[in-house]
Amino acid sequence: MILVDSSALIEFYRPKGLPKVQAAVAEAIDADLVAVNGVIQVEILAFASPRTPFTELLDDFKGFHWLDLEEVDFDFAAEIGYSLRRKAITIPAPDLIIAASAMRADAVLYHSDSHYDVLSRHVDLKARNLQI
Repeated sequence: MILVDSSALIEFYRPKGLPKVQAAVAEAIDADLVAVNGVIQVEILAFASPRTPFTELLDDFKGFHWLDLEEVDFDFAAEIGYSLRRKAITIPAPDLIIAASAMRADAVLYHSDSHYDVLSRHVDLKARNLQI
């Protein structure tokens, strides 16, 4: 399973998005491997460009695998965030939650967000920065 972060999905949906990112996400979609969770869905749908109709995006999301967020994900995200802050590293809460859910599901996290590169150096997160 591949959990696709909003940073990669934004590039995928952007008309002039990065071709490398678009190709990787399209390949994962074609292989029926893409998963999302509620945080990712809200980040994409709530802030989508008016160029892409909301209902079209929602239909796309209905075709992806759904990764439910559980209490343990929030507990783990808080633990990771707390530990990293002791090292003077701050990661936004949504990224911590997304990373925690990917780790629990043993999913690879596709992204274009340097926060996940930082997280990967400190926790057992299987992440692939699609811009590299």
